Amino acid sequence: MKLFNTLSREIEDFKPIQSGKVGMYVCGPTTYDKSHIGHARTYVFFDFFRRFLEFKKFDVNFIINLTDIDDKIIKKAGKNQEWQTVTDIYSRYFIWMLEKLRIKMPTTFPRVTNHMQEIIEFIQELLDEKKVYTLDDGLYFDTSTFKEYGKLSKVNLSDKNISKIENVKEKRNPADFAVWKFKKKDEPYWFAPFGEGRPGWHIECSAMSKRYLGEQFDIHGGGMDLIFPHHENELAQSECLLKKGNWVNHWMHVAYLTIDKTKMSKSLKNFIGMEELFDVYSPEVIRFYLLSAHYRTQLDFTYDKLKKAKEQWEKIIRAWYTVLQRMENKTFGGDDLSKEILHEFDHVIEALENDLKTPIAYKYINFMAAMALSNDLDETSTKYAKQAFEKLDAIFAFLPKKSWTKKEGILAQSLADMREQFRELKRFDLSDKIRDKLTEQGIKIEDTKGGPKVKFEV
Repeated sequence: MKLFNTLSREIEDFKPIQSGKVGMYVCGPTTYDKSHIGHARTYVFFDFFRRFLEFKKFDVNFIINLTDIDDKIIKKAGKNQEWQTVTDIYSRYFIWMLEKLRIKMPTTFPRVTNHMQEIIEFIQELLDEKKVYTLDDGLYFDTSTFKEYGKLSKVNLSDKNISKIENVKEKRNPADFAVWKFKKKDEPYWFAPFGEGRPGWHIECSAMSKRYLGEQFDIHGGGMDLIFPHHENELAQSECLLKKGNWVNHWMHVAYLTIDKTKMSKSLKNFIGMEELFDVYSPEVIRFYLLSAHYRTQLDFTYDKLKKAKEQWEKIIRAWYTVLQRMENKTFGGDDLSKEILHEFDHVIEALENDLKTPIAYKYINFMAAMALSNDLDETSTKYAKQAFEKLDAIFAFLPKKSWTKKEGILAQSLADMREQFRELKRFDLSDKIRDKLTEQGIKIEDTKGGPKVKFEV
């Protein structure tokens, strides 16, 4: 399998540190506000990637952290509520979003406030190695002690804007960053040998990844906006303590999801909330849309594009239901396309093994769907198609959880016919009730010249 490595800016062969096992750490949210579809793109992608690794028989140790103490959380809480209340609300929201989007729960979901001991010990190591220094407001990492600072982001260290990230005049170098912030009035704090306070943002992931994945691990990922300063700073403080080798072998970053060609963000107030989307589209459609563009390509959000993705997805699902109905009813034809189906499936896997090229994979999935819809498949071909769709669902999680049986189809059609009879009797109260109940179950009634026909919304 070949993957693009942000560190080298090249596509490389992926070779895990330990054969058959993959350690992967993805930076989670700072829990001070609701997650939006821009965040969802990152976590859907890494869930899809994890699923593909598991499809390839890797044992994946998958970590997503929750940052539950931060300046933004304290500011959100203000004087009217506890900071713990804020982080609890938005942590629950994030997990709800993951569950709705069929994102598998990580192996471990570490919270910063549950790992203060590991963070304090990590900072103490940096102090012992003289990598940090003390100012009035906290401890700062001295970037001049790590000669390779900037190797991940390729940042220009002479850029005057670097100092604005943590604008403290007393810093030794513009890019230096806080690893520990000393106690302030009315703010939460923890005891540490070097002074009461709380951790800076970047130190937490270095400490928690070491706790759950060891000093060196395979994959570190997140959104492209994390390359600098977050991941650059993590790398510096972690790698300066290593005797040899890289802290992380492979860095992966997901491109922005934009709206009107502008990065979607809370600060710009141009984001699309998840409730708004779930009210209209199924989680499977949203996943299908978010994976339709290659992960390193910007995806510009429009409802028109989402609608078109839904239409493409529905074609695939109609093919899936056609295959299921053939299997259930044993209504097989004479077209032997088993070799063609296997060929297209192999093309999907080849596309994914080459830096996870989902747009190319979608092309071959569409070819498979067309075969199932436009041919009278024989029994072997139908079985192969069913197996192929099931394997693809294990990777993409795009098939609906609900599969309609023949009996349910007959019952739905009977109710649609009954609704028509009530309409003829002008009992619209009853006909509307039947329509609403069917709609709740994902069944749409189409009124045709030949009478009502039920359509299973997928």
